[in-house]
Amino acid sequence: MITSAVFLGSKKFGLSLFKALYEADPTISWTILCPPDLNDMRTCFSEFQDYAKLEDIDLLIANSPAMIEQYVLDNKPEVMVVCGYYRILSGRLIENVKLGVWGIHNSLLPKYRGGSPLVWQLINREKVIGSSFFKFTNGMDDGVILDQVKIENAEKMTIGEASDSVERAWISKIPEIWVNFCKGDIHLTEQNHTEASYCALRQEADGLIDWKLNATDIDAFIRAQDAPYPRAFFTLNEKVVKIVSHSIDSREIYGTCGQVFQIIDKSVVICCGGGTAIQVSKVLSDGSIVDASEILNSIKIRLR
Repeated sequence: MITSAVFLGSKKFGLSLFKALYEADPTISWTILCPPDLNDMRTCFSEFQDYAKLEDIDLLIANSPAMIEQYVLDNKPEVMVVCGYYRILSGRLIENVKLGVWGIHNSLLPKYRGGSPLVWQLINREKVIGSSFFKFTNGMDDGVILDQVKIENAEKMTIGEASDSVERAWISKIPEIWVNFCKGDIHLTEQNHTEASYCALRQEADGLIDWKLNATDIDAFIRAQDAPYPRAFFTLNEKVVKIVSHSIDSREIYGTCGQVFQIIDKSVVICCGGGTAIQVSKVLSDGSIVDASEILNSIKIRLR
């Protein structure tokens, strides 16, 4: 049986996962290492603090990978679980956790190893997306897999819907997995490294829309970066304008890619590649959500 464990994370999914782990076996002495992440809109740092106080769990602010490593070396927890922490953990740390460092990677490993895997799955219009509970190694997301969850028919989801679906699937599944893990009743699956694919970490600037793509690909691109992520955007007169709501225009429309084709009431139709178009309804500009026609108010406008 496990007596001591560490959880590392600060995001909403991490908090839900930790609650499920803690409640599955409250006899384990946990410590939460929580990065403050105050500049990240997805942070749940204060919620972690509230839950730790409620359950009388030790919580330490994890300001750096060096601090996390030192804590592990000094305290030697039996197991460590990571969810929503995106900085590299040292090999020295990994090697000094008796039962290993385990974590959630939001892809069906070995596919989509690397950064922003759920976003990339939506951008690529995968019909089935997933998430893996796996063991950390010195490599890139290449450790043995304890379990996975799959979400069917995901090609029309937003990133928020996809994240929530994955979270719900894990919260339903993780208590039984964790109880068996603590008993040593585990069945591990080696990854087939020949089937691996990789994805790069995305930044807010990567959300710039390429209007030369067809409307189906642009639709997926927008949904993949919807709230709570920073959203896909275009620029107009050097101002960033983010798309809040949109749809694919079913008509065959030819025009210069990025051209405003038509203003329909409060929505705006924008030409895309291959004779396709996107109808934009709401946009975020200067901190306010407004009708697209307030910003794109002329068919002379050409977005680049």
